[in-house]
Amino acid sequence: MPYLLLLLACNRDTDTDTVAPSPEPGPLVAGVATAPIPAPLGIGTAGFGPFGAPDSTTPFSSIYPGTVRMHGQPEIKVVALSRGEGFEVIFVRVDAVGVFQQLRRALVIELQERTGRDLNDALVLGATHTHSGPGRIIDGGGLFELIADTFFPEFYDRFVQDMADTVEAALADQRPARLGTVVTTCEEGHNDRRCDDGLDYTNSALPVIAVERDGQLDALVVSYAVHGTVLGIDDLTLSQDVSGAVEQAIEDRFDHPVEVLMLNAWAADMAPSDPVLTAPQAGAAGRPDGYDRMERVGSVMADAVHDALPGLAWEEEPALRASTRRVPLDREAIGYADGEFEYEHGAVYCEGESDCDPATTIPGLDAACLPFNEVTPAPNQTEMTAGQVGPFTLITFPGEPGTLLAEQIMDEARAAFPDQVQEVFFVGYAQDYVGYSILEEDWWQGGYEASGAIWGPRQGEYLASRAIDVLGAFLDDTAIPDEPAPIPPFDDPQYTPYVAEQPLDAGRIVVDLPATAGVDTVFRLTVNGGDPWLGPPRPTIERADGTVLTRPNGAPLGVGDYDWSLELTPSPSYDDAPGPTPRTFAWTLELPVQRTTPGWLALEDGEYRIRVEVPIGPSEVVEATSSAVVITRE
Repeated sequence: MPYLLLLLACNRDTDTDTVAPSPEPGPLVAGVATAPIPAPLGIGTAGFGPFGAPDSTTPFSSIYPGTVRMHGQPEIKVVALSRGEGFEVIFVRVDAVGVFQQLRRALVIELQERTGRDLNDALVLGATHTHSGPGRIIDGGGLFELIADTFFPEFYDRFVQDMADTVEAALADQRPARLGTVVTTCEEGHNDRRCDDGLDYTNSALPVIAVERDGQLDALVVSYAVHGTVLGIDDLTLSQDVSGAVEQAIEDRFDHPVEVLMLNAWAADMAPSDPVLTAPQAGAAGRPDGYDRMERVGSVMADAVHDALPGLAWEEEPALRASTRRVPLDREAIGYADGEFEYEHGAVYCEGESDCDPATTIPGLDAACLPFNEVTPAPNQTEMTAGQVGPFTLITFPGEPGTLLAEQIMDEARAAFPDQVQEVFFVGYAQDYVGYSILEEDWWQGGYEASGAIWGPRQGEYLASRAIDVLGAFLDDTAIPDEPAPIPPFDDPQYTPYVAEQPLDAGRIVVDLPATAGVDTVFRLTVNGGDPWLGPPRPTIERADGTVLTRPNGAPLGVGDYDWSLELTPSPSYDDAPGPTPRTFAWTLELPVQRTTPGWLALEDGEYRIRVEVPIGPSEVVEATSSAVVITRE
């Protein structure tokens, strides 16, 4: 990040964070864009904790093991809605375990430098909370390295630049639109994973925002509570995980390309479900654990969304505005007395046996925590956004709220502002990440969710009250009296740029497709490619006549889609030759002929071949084409 941008961050006055609205909103325009996160295969993931993980060394890994597989390439997706400056909301969703206020601040400053506009109020940056997304984007040290691995400044810099590119692309794509909204539910997509509150309770609300341009549905933004993790750290896989599968399943029910963004809601205690299919596809190919489950969750979510679309209420001139505010977050702000949660710099991983009886608690739980220290403290402030998108009141929450806490926020919002708040579009894991937040009485029952609250038992209800303050300040256009100055981005990344290693024998097909295949076949094609820093190979599957196969909605079948998975085997291995050194990069692409889950892509009988573009330099690509394979169900 240029030094000038850091100066802008450090010298910004709090008053400059809010752009004065233009006198009147104009016509609605909307733009969409998507791009891969520039994470090299081999980078570590985030969120699990590295203890007991398998050993996997790469140039891009540190404490966490390096990934070796990709299934659903992590992405940046943007839907930018505007009725003029000051009347806009820009939804940005990234496949990450969480986003941090320093990362968001870097994006805001980068966009201001590029566009001359302060988009701080409008920008809603949310994470899907995939634990198989790339880590190494937090320059926090200490306990933060257990959450997301050591900081990788060059990747962080690339990530910020690519997010800014994608937002700019969405802004450039804006054209006249209208907005549709509906609220539905999906009980089958998640379940309660937390016994400590003594409940088996879910809130299955599923609000939907639709964008139509040129008479055609172009984008959907949905919010739903599902903890975004099916794959485990042992899978060594980069993936969008369950959220990406949901998005693709919804997209593929259309007869034309539609961009779907799924933002996470109150998912601290909501695990992905494991739906049972009523009519699985017989004889389908066997796949790694978790892949079919993600697709089944995606299918039930797609059912819910598509069933609701006929009920969309459309507006030509929707309310559209947002305001982002900061609130303090520490012992003093929360109001702890002496003897209560006595950790000046915050604490986490409070140890105690999980108590599944709501009538009892764990005495002394707040005295058994792992403290942050003065050098690497927990954050002492956070960011929240309130706004209006059509009939929806927008509320963001920093980190992982529990279901009951989120319901409290929404109920209090309706009670405090009955004439202005009806339906709430709630976005958790957004703008910042401060761990788990649950009700105070629930915290004292211990367990994983309680251990992740970095400011103790009252963090959740304190932030709930501040969410109402932020909403009130937005609705009344007033200040937050104790609003702190913005935190600057992480320090100017200083690094020696990574130089991609020399690939050997690039473009050679090492393992070709079989001559014939049945429905139980998984195509496996291994081609020598380039350093993962340059990106993965880009496959295309063609019929015998050269027709390119697309997804069911007609979109190109890209390497980031759930139809493909990839695995990388470098030789010599990174353990045997740490490098830099010339080596072969053997990329194995897998594509099942048919899945067990109905509705996902299945290859018809016929002849096919796979064409692969292989990046071997910053602007150099070689191409390889497989032999033909004939699929027959006889």
